[in-house]
Amino acid sequence: MYLAAVLREAGEEVEILDADLLELSIDETAREVCRKHPSIVGVTATTPTIKNALKVVSAVRALDSGVVTVVGGVHPTFMPEETLLSCPELDLVVIGEGEQTLLELTQALKGFQWDGRSYSAAKEFAERVSKVNGIAYRDPSNPNLIRFTPPRAFIQDLDKLPLPARDLVPFEHYKLLGKDASIGAIITSRGCPYGCTYCSSSRIGGLKFRARSVDNVLLEIQELYYKYRLRHIEIIDDIFTLNQKRAFEFAKKLKDLKLDIKWVASSRVNTISRDLLRALFSAGLTILYYGVESGSQRILNLMKKMVTLDQIRTAFRITREVGVKSCGSFILGYPGETLDEMKQTIKFACELDADYAQFCVLTPYPGTPIYDELKSKGLLLTEDWDRYTTLEPVINYEAFGYTAKQVKKMLNYAYRYFYLRPKYVLKHLKLFPIILDVVLRSWVFPKLGLDRFKGSGRSSISYSLSP
Repeated sequence: MYLAAVLREAGEEVEILDADLLELSIDETAREVCRKHPSIVGVTATTPTIKNALKVVSAVRALDSGVVTVVGGVHPTFMPEETLLSCPELDLVVIGEGEQTLLELTQALKGFQWDGRSYSAAKEFAERVSKVNGIAYRDPSNPNLIRFTPPRAFIQDLDKLPLPARDLVPFEHYKLLGKDASIGAIITSRGCPYGCTYCSSSRIGGLKFRARSVDNVLLEIQELYYKYRLRHIEIIDDIFTLNQKRAFEFAKKLKDLKLDIKWVASSRVNTISRDLLRALFSAGLTILYYGVESGSQRILNLMKKMVTLDQIRTAFRITREVGVKSCGSFILGYPGETLDEMKQTIKFACELDADYAQFCVLTPYPGTPIYDELKSKGLLLTEDWDRYTTLEPVINYEAFGYTAKQVKKMLNYAYRYFYLRPKYVLKHLKLFPIILDVVLRSWVFPKLGLDRFKGSGRSSISYSLSP
């Protein structure tokens, strides 16, 4: 929606298709896309969705040989060469932030259409796109040789971006967990100054924290409230409270608007205080997500998490005391972690008395330091990206003294142990619909192979219709 808004502001005709939301098959998606005869088709993908994304590209090209195909997102950003070489029908990859890159591409490719894949057409295509920073494309003389343009600089002033083109998606179908109510997601900042080994945020968004102004964010919230009639919002920043002064300003100004709105956000245990939590709660904050990851200080240190167990305990305690509900995320199977340390993490989750917990198996996504380390040591069981769901072990754990099967059993045990405790069940009976939804989406449905419920990210299609 952010990309579409930039294109539309520049006069391009754009449509968005959320094929996952509409439960479309690959062929149905391709037919729906080609029905509008677009000139450019762009697909966004994460690691577990990249294979389906490329299948969509191939299916679209089979129906329209003249269309230009583009893939972007986290996975293609870190694996551009592999992505292009694994899909002959893919023309180029957008690396990093895509707003300015995609706009320049549409302008550079005005009037271009593939004509039989001739050398002259490939040469013209390469000449046009070679002037656009932040992409990878094929050499016209050798399709197996991948060319890169200079990196795209990060957008420093996020306020200059238009508000997302939400009118292009069926907004009423995006539902709040456990309730028949629509929810809107917003991004208020990019970049992360931390370097956790299992995460790629600081690499894809940069180490510098770049934030929209509070007034700009409130414009978007008011649009969601008045235009789209939304009463629930999720702020999907990596660390919303990183700049506490900004977070206080946001809380005050949002409260002053007197909107009947509830919202959730993600935080870090060393970036909050009791006073800040009170301010956010008074402004409508209902749930705060914390990335806890481990109950072992040794493992937290290996992850370069830069927090202590006592900081985590304090954060959950004051969050609970203020009245905000908490959700903790936990990683099992970090390389070198013992089975006893995994059990320690599960018990720690219970000790924190979080309202919700999400457990996952350490998944070394491309772009993360831990992926680079395990890849260099030959410790990856597979690079079948479909299996990188956070629920299936993809590491050779025998090198650490146990098996992948034992890690998977530990994951199943974690969910049972946390959610089926008598104390927890009695305390949270009123929240049962939400809890059930959390467990189903993050654990049960993916185990059953119901891909549309995988929490690893959607593949969505946007396409430019301008000639």
